[in-house]
Amino acid sequence: MAEIEALRLTDRVKDGLVRLITDSGLKPGDKLPPADRLCETFDVSRTVVREAIASLKAEGRLRSLRGSGVYVSEPPKVLGGSMFMEAPQDIADVLDLIEFRMSVEIEAAGLAAERRTETNLLRMEQALSQFARHLADNTLATDADRAFHRAIADATNNSRFRLFVDEMGERLIPRRALGASFSDEKDKAEFLENIQTEHRRIFEAISDRQPDAARLAMRQHLEGGRRRYREWSLAHDLGH
Repeated sequence: MAEIEALRLTDRVKDGLVRLITDSGLKPGDKLPPADRLCETFDVSRTVVREAIASLKAEGRLRSLRGSGVYVSEPPKVLGGSMFMEAPQDIADVLDLIEFRMSVEIEAAGLAAERRTETNLLRMEQALSQFARHLADNTLATDADRAFHRAIADATNNSRFRLFVDEMGERLIPRRALGASFSDEKDKAEFLENIQTEHRRIFEAISDRQPDAARLAMRQHLEGGRRRYREWSLAHDLGH
């Protein structure tokens, strides 16, 4: 529990740092306040501040200069519309995007199984627990779903995978934006429980450090997603 609480603190401070940069009007090249002041501002230890800064550095939002301090970096460039659809409104685009995701996220799952840490596993477990808490509401557990894929990207120890997930935003899990509907609560529960089961298989393979099994589980998950969207298209005419 202590480790999970530490992760939540780190995430809170990370979000706070992003707000601090925005609210203070800090531009690329501007220096962050010293660590001691950040500890006071967020009422946390230096370790939590250091981990939050390290996470933002991995995303390319901050950079360190030895003996000088931490500075704001140029924000990561968002890939243009030639690669990503503008909005998840056309089912054909959704299917194409999932196919493209397969080329990235299947390998990410394998790398995560090879490189994951206990902290990475805790983040995945947090996302799985969050998913379970939202099975019955109208969010369709989209935020928790995205958090799970983001945790896997983090576990690759390659910031490009994390940037891919972050740049996708809502497009990564577009079922709510598409206005997915179900015939009844049982239908919705079965749909989400299938995704939950697929997530658990991916998690177990990563936890057991089985790269091939993790790749296979991710492939099955994303292929299942394409099948589910095709079924929605036929049932609800989402493509027109």
